[in-house]
Amino acid sequence: MCDELKGKRLAVFGANNVVDEVTAFARQHGIVLVSVGNVPEAPMHKVSDEQYYLDCTDETVMLPFFKEKHIDGLLSCSGEMVIRKSVGFLAKTTFHYYVTPHQWDVLMNKKHFNEACKKYGMPSIPEYRIEDTDIRFPVIVKPVDNGGSFGITVCHSRSEMEKAVAKAIENSTVGDYLCEKFLEGPYFQFEIWRQDGKSYFPYTKERVYYDAVGNSPRQPFIDLYPSSETSIIMTLYEPMERLFDVLGVNDGSCMFQGIISSGVPYIMDCAFRLSGGMDFRVVHKDKGIDLVSCYLQHALTGQFGKDFSTLDQPLHRDYATLCIGLKNGIINRIKGIDSISRLPYVYSLFQYYHEGDMIQHSGLFLGIFCRIFIKAENRIELQQYIESILALLEVEEENGQSLLLDYPKYEL
Repeated sequence: MCDELKGKRLAVFGANNVVDEVTAFARQHGIVLVSVGNVPEAPMHKVSDEQYYLDCTDETVMLPFFKEKHIDGLLSCSGEMVIRKSVGFLAKTTFHYYVTPHQWDVLMNKKHFNEACKKYGMPSIPEYRIEDTDIRFPVIVKPVDNGGSFGITVCHSRSEMEKAVAKAIENSTVGDYLCEKFLEGPYFQFEIWRQDGKSYFPYTKERVYYDAVGNSPRQPFIDLYPSSETSIIMTLYEPMERLFDVLGVNDGSCMFQGIISSGVPYIMDCAFRLSGGMDFRVVHKDKGIDLVSCYLQHALTGQFGKDFSTLDQPLHRDYATLCIGLKNGIINRIKGIDSISRLPYVYSLFQYYHEGDMIQHSGLFLGIFCRIFIKAENRIELQQYIESILALLEVEEENGQSLLLDYPKYEL
C-alpha cells in the first residue's frame, strides 16, 4: 500500500479525536495531510502539512478548492452537523466517500431512522408531538439531526416540553424535533462495520452513568465491553444487516445505542461515522484492526481495510473506558494523569482539556476531561483498576476546589 498512497493529497475535515491515528498513518505512507476548517485552534491544523481556514460546509468554496489544490480524497471526521451540510456536494465529487446523501438522511435523521426500524422489524420507541393530548411523561425531546447531547432535554411536564421543543428546533438544521417516551433500563451499544457490502458486528457495550446535570441526559462514567446483554442485542443484527443491504452501504461503520426495556432492545440513536466514544480503540486493541486506518485507506483507494475475519470472533478480554466528567470552571491544576498513562493495564488515554482551559459544558458530551482505556481478564480486575485510577487523579480550580464530577456508586 505504501507505493500506492505515497504523495497522495488527503483533505481532512475535523478529526479532533483521531489526530494521532491520522498523522501516524499519513507519515507511514507518505500522505500529504491538508487540514480544512475555519477554527484556527483545531488540533488537525497543528499537525497537518497544509492548513486552510475555510468553511468546509460551503459548496461554492470547497468544490473549486478540491480542484485547485489537487486533492485526491477526503476524510471527514467532523460532527454530524458538518457532515449533514457537506454530504450533498461531496456526492458531486469523484472522491471515494463512504456515505451518500440518501443513506445519511435515512440513518441520521432520527425520524426517518425510526421509520426504518419499524419497516425492518426492529422495536420502535413511542413518539409524541407537542399537540398530542395523551403524552405520558417523562419524555425526551431532541433535534432530529444532531448529536453530542446538544438540544436534548428530559421533560416531566408539558411546560418543560414546550421549552424543550423550541430548544431542539434551534439545534436542528432542518428545524424539526423528535419526542419519545423516556425509557429506563440497561444501556446497550453495538456497531455494524461494512466491507464490500458484508456486515460485521465487532463488539457490544454496556454503561455506568453519572447522575444527570439539570435536565440534560445522563453522561457516561464507565463503558464496559462486552455487554452482559449480548444475546438480546444480537436480535437486532439480522434486521440491521437487511437495512444496510437495501440502502446499498458498501463500506463504513455505524454505531447504535439504546435501552433494553422489559427485555426489548430499543435503539435511541445512531452515528454513521467515526463515533466520539472512540470504541474503535477497543477493537484495535483486541482484534488488531484499526478502523481509522480503514477510513483513511478508503478515502484514497476505495478499499475499506483488509481482512475483517477476526471481527466475527468475541472479544478476547474484558475492557472498560473510563470517562472523567468535569464541572464548569477553569482548570488550574491536573495531577496524576501521567502516572495513570503509564499503568500496565491502561493501553490508551485521550485528554480533551489541559491546565488553563475553561469548562462550559458540564453534563454534556463536551464536558468529558479524558477517556482512559483499560484492559483486564475479568470484571473484578476492571473494578480494581478503575478504583486505583480514580485515587490518582485530581483536577482543581485555582481555589483548590475539585472540578471532578462526583463519581457515582457502581459495582461491575
